Amino acid sequence: MLQSDQVALAGKTAVLFTKDGGQHNNLHDMQCMWYELASDESYFRHGDFGRALEKFIAVEKHYADITEDQFDFHSYCLRKMAPRAYVGKLKFKDWLHSHAYFHKVAAGAISSFNRDCGN
Repeated sequence: MLQSDQVALAGKTAVLFTKDGGQHNNLHDMQCMWYELASDESYFRHGDFGRALEKFIAVEKHYADITEDQFDFHSYCLRKMAPRAYVGKLKFKDWLHSHAYFHKVAAGAISSFNRDCGN
């Protein structure tokens, strides 16, 4: 539905699979990035660049939240003497911003901003 730019219908269908069955914000709270990214791209194709930019930034916030959540893990690994887990966490942090979704979100946000500003 999102690939055929039927965002409203896709939203109604997607909330059937959420916990409360009626709150579209649950998809954001669950960090369902594939759905959010597909709807963002649909808004962009429709020419609704302001909404697309807003949604792209909301998806980018997931990455910021993941990064922020990792700060507590530094002291935990040192306290529990878990160097293998700590090294794995550092590798994950290096990989996080090279994920394909992050690249799509960044490119989409830049394109939406440029189009919304008239550039």
